[in-house]
Amino acid sequence: MPASVRWFFLRSSAARARANGRGGQSPLPNAGAFGNHGLFSRFNADRKAAAAVEFALIAAPLVFMICACLELGMIILVSVTLDNATDLASRGIRTGTTTNSTTSLAQFKQSICDNMGWLASSCPSSLSLDVQTYSSFANVPLTDPVVSGQLQTGSLSYNLGAGSQIQMVRAYYDWPLFTPILNGGLSTMSNGDAMLTSKVVFRNEPF
Repeated sequence: MPASVRWFFLRSSAARARANGRGGQSPLPNAGAFGNHGLFSRFNADRKAAAAVEFALIAAPLVFMICACLELGMIILVSVTLDNATDLASRGIRTGTTTNSTTSLAQFKQSICDNMGWLASSCPSSLSLDVQTYSSFANVPLTDPVVSGQLQTGSLSYNLGAGSQIQMVRAYYDWPLFTPILNGGLSTMSNGDAMLTSKVVFRNEPF
């Protein structure tokens, strides 16, 4: 074989060897390329279902906050409704149209429940009243009769005063709670329910 032809074949063989891998080695990467570093790199670069994972992480706190906000709004609504109902029913005591001889405790409670609107049906079983008369505003108690998470119903009374006397009307409404975090910020009973309170103090008109 002429020298020029032999040189051509040798050069072509060397070029093919370099193309297939240095020193004739296989062009496939070794096993180390698929080691831990390669797996973590591919996992870090994979963004499939990233939104689903992120939502799963925040779903529980988000639902919890939504429920807490809704229940807190409901408690505020019930408290305002109770305040208005108690104030409306107390006007009869102030003007002398509601007296011990004309209105019993059950009737006075019903007059409050009639003004509770959408809570009128459950009001009688959830409402407790304390109606008392005092000779001075300084004698009006500032604390509620709740001991160890229990409303002391034995200390509640129903006494309507005469004209120009000082009258106090306290209404206690038992409201069940469903969001645990609200227990720390509300006056709760031993059963976990919130005790919503409305208090009205006034001097009767001189009837």
